[in-house]
Amino acid sequence: MNFPRIRPSTVERGPLAVLVLCASLVLIALSSRGLWMFGVGMSVLLVLTVAMGVDGRSPYRWLCAWIGYRRGHGMRHAELVRVPELSEVEVAAGVCGIRHVGDVLVAMIQLVPNLDLPTVIADATIYTEDTVPLSVLLPLRDQYGVSIDLEIVTTGSRTRSTGHYTMLYDQLIGATAVVGSRVTWLVARLDERRNLAALSKRGPVVAVAPGALATAAHRIATRLREQGIGAHPLPAAALSDALRLLHAGVELDDLREQWSCLQSSVAGRVVTSFFVDWAQLGVAGLATCWATNRGHTTVVVPVTDEVGARRVLVRYVGPPVSAVRHRYLRSLPGCQGTALQASLAGEVTVSRLAGTHDSGQDPWPAALAIPIGPNGQVLGALEGRPRHALALPLYDPAGYNPRRRTVEVHAKLSVAQQIVLRATAVGAEVEVHTDRPDGWRHLIAAVGDPGSLRLVAEHATVTDGDAASITVFDHVTPRATTAQTSIVISDPGGPRTGGADLVIDQVSGSAVDISMPTRTVRVDLIEPRGETRYLNPTPDQRELTTAHANAMPVGSTPDGDIRSGETDGSGNVYRRGS
Repeated sequence: MNFPRIRPSTVERGPLAVLVLCASLVLIALSSRGLWMFGVGMSVLLVLTVAMGVDGRSPYRWLCAWIGYRRGHGMRHAELVRVPELSEVEVAAGVCGIRHVGDVLVAMIQLVPNLDLPTVIADATIYTEDTVPLSVLLPLRDQYGVSIDLEIVTTGSRTRSTGHYTMLYDQLIGATAVVGSRVTWLVARLDERRNLAALSKRGPVVAVAPGALATAAHRIATRLREQGIGAHPLPAAALSDALRLLHAGVELDDLREQWSCLQSSVAGRVVTSFFVDWAQLGVAGLATCWATNRGHTTVVVPVTDEVGARRVLVRYVGPPVSAVRHRYLRSLPGCQGTALQASLAGEVTVSRLAGTHDSGQDPWPAALAIPIGPNGQVLGALEGRPRHALALPLYDPAGYNPRRRTVEVHAKLSVAQQIVLRATAVGAEVEVHTDRPDGWRHLIAAVGDPGSLRLVAEHATVTDGDAASITVFDHVTPRATTAQTSIVISDPGGPRTGGADLVIDQVSGSAVDISMPTRTVRVDLIEPRGETRYLNPTPDQRELTTAHANAMPVGSTPDGDIRSGETDGSGNVYRRGS
């Protein structure tokens, strides 16, 4: 059983002064009637309403939250459904989209993932170098006298939300925080009131403020690029798309605010926001939040060095998530509508929302770094290290100015199809050009979703909404495509073209070499039980199925050695060549 967490709260001076005054008056009044003991008790109770915290809030804050929840439904709903007011501002450095929310202006800077950096998945942790350190961002808040509030907002999901194969792939990644699709932005806010003195020196605030924020956004992006982190301020059209992506999975006008979540009209789909309790996080750190939910996850990290504002907001869209089950989550009852606004790059900030909770003494990591891009799909287990798997993104999920790349796969058809199949599981839309369509029909029929995997010749009337993110050229000459990634498939041992960003060479029945710009690694192929039914029953597939195997699911922590051919309770199998 989990009991409420009761501990001393950070004392708020204003409410404390009022309550001390009231307690003194009560004590004087009761003492004059000989009830001084009762007066002392009442005075102590009044002081405790602001001095003690219950689940991160003092009784005074609980009362304020209840009153605000009961009285603010209509206003918060109107704010959520209001169409964003956007403008395109052109400055010397380029154009930048600006969102106008009262006296606050908002710009978004897209952080570009480094798709050449792999992710290593261990028993309890995952490691990637594709990150942005907070220490790099802290000095960028001051832009020549103009104070800019910065937040890192990252959103994505571990797997595609639909499809039978997605459930199989979900067994493969287990409880690890392997994020198949993720996009990250740096949100820059300019508060006109707080910067009134600095802005008024440049001219009328209404006229100069948008240009000041646009210039600051380009300057911040330039500084990040100097640090090796790709960054681009979003123009107005891309800003509008990003704002829509931030509430993927739900429509804002469809939400009904409740005490502990926002309910949608779709059964089993709710929006729930939490603060993160750093003291309760395990060795995986903030990545733990991505393993909690199977739907859409959004994490907001304020760029600040103020202890009271060090709060990370995590928002889940999907099945209900319980803070009782996950002790590192601090529930926000009565504040779910405001918390949703704080995750949508508007006027409300996480630091402002943190003012409703006890700041405590959470151990904010000194070297906190936030992952930028997706971890991608699991390709296999590192050779000689069966408890460490390798994941790599094959395409850039960003909607604005995505990175284009070419991947060469020199492998048998079954191995190439396994790579393509897992790309669909993490969200890719794949179209296949091939001179052997019969070899693909079994896989496409098993997937059963032309929007995620299709033969071009058989699905020529695809809508714009299903535009491919990956185009596969199987034994045909590659040609120009609008997809972010081109995958060129040829037989094992085939010649390299020399212009590929990533090369995958099959070296045995169950192992491949992955050649990245920075390194080449060998991995042993992995398959969850049941994956073979999606692939063609060719001789090379039977060779893979009967290969020497080590059984261990990604993210498990087994005791002792695992014998060849064993499986876990979920049916996941690691296969390793001899």
